[in-house]
Amino acid sequence: MYKKFSLGFLIALLTLSTLVGTANYIIDPYAKNNSFSNPLNVKKAVRDERISKFKLIKEHPEAKSFLFGSSRGLLLDPILFEKLTSSPALNLAFSSGSADEHYLYIKYLLDTRKVEHIMIGIDLFAYAQGFLSHGTLPQELRDYFSLDSDYSLTNYISFNMLKKSIQTVKFNLKNKEEKKGKYTQKGQISSSGYRNVQNNPDKLKQYLKINVINKPARWDTRFNMLDNDRLKKLTEINQLCIERGVQLHLFMSPLYIKQIRMKQNKFFLQKELLSNIVKNIGPVWDYNAVTQLNLDPYAFDDEFHYTFRTADSIMTEVLTGKPTIKEYKGTYITAENIDTYLANID
Repeated sequence: MYKKFSLGFLIALLTLSTLVGTANYIIDPYAKNNSFSNPLNVKKAVRDERISKFKLIKEHPEAKSFLFGSSRGLLLDPILFEKLTSSPALNLAFSSGSADEHYLYIKYLLDTRKVEHIMIGIDLFAYAQGFLSHGTLPQELRDYFSLDSDYSLTNYISFNMLKKSIQTVKFNLKNKEEKKGKYTQKGQISSSGYRNVQNNPDKLKQYLKINVINKPARWDTRFNMLDNDRLKKLTEINQLCIERGVQLHLFMSPLYIKQIRMKQNKFFLQKELLSNIVKNIGPVWDYNAVTQLNLDPYAFDDEFHYTFRTADSIMTEVLTGKPTIKEYKGTYITAENIDTYLANID
């Protein structure tokens, strides 16, 4: 009886896995294989900025400075950067960007044009072991570095991906037009939930209550370890910038207090990452010493992202030493003050 049940369970599990994997492979929500083209998957519901940001590089040969990061980094303003440095800039941040992906874009830029500045907003998950971005690199970039497809077929056996496949099918059945104007001409995201209601104090207060104050915090890391290979990529970026005379600006993305103090906390790993970068690469601006910035829900767009105003203040301080919002002042961390600094933050 038990053997029959076990055999039946295994057959059911294998059948389900096969169906899920096949559906995901055909719909291909992340555009990983591009093997099938049909009315149900022509447009991907999962928008990947990696490809559109690479197109920006081609469209703006005049750009000499580049802003990188995750979806948080999309808030960095290239126009403000240009005003502060007199260097034409592009925002090349993309959602769930990992350190190894940033390295490829930066190495390509340094190989193909004159670069003056690189700014990177540092996120823990981008340097964490086991993090998968599911991003699709542009083919031209893959060809440049002779990258083979390393996306295993087993990755298609995923219920999370199945959700994206269903989302993609619904997207195409509705024949929904892609939203235009999501990004500015120089790559910054053009709007946000906060910005849409910021002129109405009551709506803004309610928005922050739902999306920042009451929304569960999260850490997008699978394991409690940093990825040494990804840390080496940042070291290589730093070395390349030194060799090419490029100014590298690094800052740690600010976190809302709920994330810093939540249960199942990864803040110890955040501090380990900060220490590693400062001791092995160079100075970093940090914004997580539990200051007014981390405590103020008005500094954040949701539980994970800061606002345009916060981004402007951080960029101004990183480049000039003076924030536009004095209560959001960060700390410039060097090898000389890192140990004292870490000993005094939560």
